Amino acid sequence: MRKMIIIYSVFIGLAFGCKPTKLSNPCDVKSKDYFYGTLIRFVTEDRSPSCYPSFDFQNLWGVFKPTPPSIITSVNAMTSYNDQIIVGGSFQFVGPSTGGAVYLETATGKVLPHRYCPYLKVVGGTQTAISDGSGGFYIGGSFFWVQGEERYGLAHILPGCQLDRNFNVPKDISREVRALLLMGDSLYVGGLFPTWSDSNQKFLVRLNRYTGAIDNSFNANVDPAASGVFDLETDGQALYVCGDFTSIGGGAQRGIAKLSFHSGSLFSSFSPIITSGTCLDLYYGTDANGSPNFFVGGDFLATYNYAFSIFPDGTLTTWNPGPNGQVNSIQQYNNTIYLGGQFTLVGVSAAANFASVNNGTGGIITANYNVDGNVASLGVLEDTLYLSGSFTSIKSVVRNYMAALSLPSESVNAFNPNFDGFISNPGSDFVLAGNGVVFVTTSIRSTVNVLPRSNFAVFDEVTGAPIEGTPYFNNPIKTLHRIDNRLFAGGYFTNVAGQPRNAFAILEFPHYQLSPINTVLSGSPEIRTITSDESQIYVGGTSLANVNGQVRNGAFALSLSDLSLSGWNPNLNGSGENFLVVNDLVFLGGLYTGINGDGVTTSYQAVDKLTGTKRNIPSTTNFPNSGVYAQAVVGSRIFLGGQFTTIGSVGTFNNIAVYNLANQSYEQPNPVYGDGIVNHIAAYSDGNVLIGGSFTGLNGATENYSFGVFNSNTNTVSPWISGFNDVVYTSMYKNGKYYLGGAFSNALKRSNGGLVRSSLNE
Repeated sequence: MRKMIIIYSVFIGLAFGCKPTKLSNPCDVKSKDYFYGTLIRFVTEDRSPSCYPSFDFQNLWGVFKPTPPSIITSVNAMTSYNDQIIVGGSFQFVGPSTGGAVYLETATGKVLPHRYCPYLKVVGGTQTAISDGSGGFYIGGSFFWVQGEERYGLAHILPGCQLDRNFNVPKDISREVRALLLMGDSLYVGGLFPTWSDSNQKFLVRLNRYTGAIDNSFNANVDPAASGVFDLETDGQALYVCGDFTSIGGGAQRGIAKLSFHSGSLFSSFSPIITSGTCLDLYYGTDANGSPNFFVGGDFLATYNYAFSIFPDGTLTTWNPGPNGQVNSIQQYNNTIYLGGQFTLVGVSAAANFASVNNGTGGIITANYNVDGNVASLGVLEDTLYLSGSFTSIKSVVRNYMAALSLPSESVNAFNPNFDGFISNPGSDFVLAGNGVVFVTTSIRSTVNVLPRSNFAVFDEVTGAPIEGTPYFNNPIKTLHRIDNRLFAGGYFTNVAGQPRNAFAILEFPHYQLSPINTVLSGSPEIRTITSDESQIYVGGTSLANVNGQVRNGAFALSLSDLSLSGWNPNLNGSGENFLVVNDLVFLGGLYTGINGDGVTTSYQAVDKLTGTKRNIPSTTNFPNSGVYAQAVVGSRIFLGGQFTTIGSVGTFNNIAVYNLANQSYEQPNPVYGDGIVNHIAAYSDGNVLIGGSFTGLNGATENYSFGVFNSNTNTVSPWISGFNDVVYTSMYKNGKYYLGGAFSNALKRSNGGLVRSSLNE
């Protein structure tokens, strides 16, 4: 009927000499409909089939564990299913790899989406931030990279979440910036740095706010034996310095000082007496009469019970709250002063870590906010008080390490960033970014908005975010292997999704449900490798001796037809670490001293893939002198890696060797070697052989720390510098990108929590 109406309209138009109305084609790239359709597709992240272009929204999330950082967090294994990336490892949370400075929505604490506000991905600690007055920020800390570019302890972030490439300071890996103050065209910088570039200035410098160049006309002459400058404030007339020093500005003064903005010289008339301890925080506020003063917090017990206030001339006021422990941060809202720190009493009132007092005498207002951990930082922005620390609840409301109270009611509001671990002093800075956004520094934290995932997670390939409904594993996963609609997992877990599974489990797609099939491994084994051919699944591990009631030492196989235990039994005297199927052979890499009970074969050998009977390949007498942990086949060559340094009498092979299947010999000279343990080798169709481990270099090139790319076509190591700071354990190639997983927290010169996507040329 619609077609008839259109035809009739065209006929009438022609009959009366009128042109027909031009029909809109929404798929015409020149049309407004196409423009608006494309825009909507971008904003809504629409991925349905369409004539509109597709967008890559992915910012791959990372994996994390709570502090202390010494707890190893890692992605150990990886595979995929449809448009999902599957990872297993040792972790408790997943979260966006943002780095230690983030833009958060004030209403919820959610991080701004990466596609609208690119993550800063700061590598290192971020301790402080201030507004630049134009919608951007200066950030300070002990970092080395920001958005993939070198920045050492200090950077300028422009509006739009982009690094200012015109502002830069000299390289210094020991620099830690703890305090910033902007006055006119000058940026005052305090912290822990015994030098700044080639000047003799220590702990406090003045820089050009646009370029980062030092201004040597200002020299504060901070005590060379000082521990540092921790806060800077001003009353508009002078620069007030808080820290750990005994002389500054050309005179003797401890802990807090008043300096000339212009020269850095000391106002000698300003001389509050501090006999011990360190000034940690200064807040410029007002007393009960509206007179300006400085509220001071620190750890100077012997002088003023951790908190006091002074007038701008240095005269001590009557304000004396009397906390019995360290005060890390002080803020003011109207006539209320908030104290955060590590104390249990304020005056005679029990007050754990957080309290409010009046700005007249310091008398207690509210003592019990029910904060269950230390408070590292406070920030009052408009009618909201933000706080961070080691707490997990406040006023009986769950808040992991950061929270916000609405003022003046002091009710816990909906702001809930949910970090992965505690934030310690010097903690955080909070700066308004406008439009319902707060800019937050988080010290050593490198993620936010974390979600619980226990050792297993599945990420959407397009967005990089985790999907819901995946099972938990109570202990780490070491290996994953997918066959059609089944996923096989190995590790040293004993429980999966609330059901017993000892080191080996089977999940069924598409919903990752635990299979009722339970292959029973006795004792306390750890499964480290799983692979397959057209008829069997081959499994290896350590402390493995019994499967489904039958003896299987170090290795076993299941029939693919019904997942029953097969007769394949190489009977390893030790552990099976990595298995590789090539034609009718299974190459067994491991840390063992016998196959089929021979007590001779060590760490690497091929066996028949039906029975597990030893073959004399690669050799009957020459074996690696230590473990083989990784293998990959490239055409007629097998690359193997591990912890060995020799292979029998063949020669020296430092952690990597290449076995040629065609002539059944190890290649000499060895085309690639490492100076440390190799944990991962994977080969891809472009000739790239990806090598990961705990080495510092490949073929003598020390820039290949923990990871390198060897091209099997050219027999050369790529000069590309990946920027990994720890071991790479696994990799995968999918839709034109390499996915890399491991124990690293930094990769590609950016903060990345154990997981990164790369083109291997960034």
